[in-house]
Amino acid sequence: MIEKVEKLDMEKVIENFERLTKDAEKVQRETLKRILEENASAEYLQNLGLNGRTDPESFKACVPLAIYKDLEPYINRMVGGDVSPILTGKPITAISLSSGTSQGKQKFIPWNDELFETTVQIYQTSFAFRN
Repeated sequence: MIEKVEKLDMEKVIENFERLTKDAEKVQRETLKRILEENASAEYLQNLGLNGRTDPESFKACVPLAIYKDLEPYINRMVGGDVSPILTGKPITAISLSSGTSQGKQKFIPWNDELFETTVQIYQTSFAFRN
């Protein structure tokens, strides 16, 4: 996790965002390919029949929109200590609880290091554009 907080270079954050959004379709395809490659061993994707394919068309054909209830059995296994690649090929490093504002029930949210870093990047980008 974060060991040292560095000063946020807002200009650099904005430049990076603008660079990535110049060809958003290409970046989205590359990002999906990377995510699917890194998570090919995940039980969830294997159960859906993705079979290691990384193209958007296969993803659309095999992976339906899902809600928390669809993923809850998998998440409960992780909460119970199962460390096998269930939803992600990367190790789960933390599990947090939602506030419980939707449907009046708290939900477990699994985190890994990449998700944490991505969340920080989103907040930094949002902050840079608002200031």
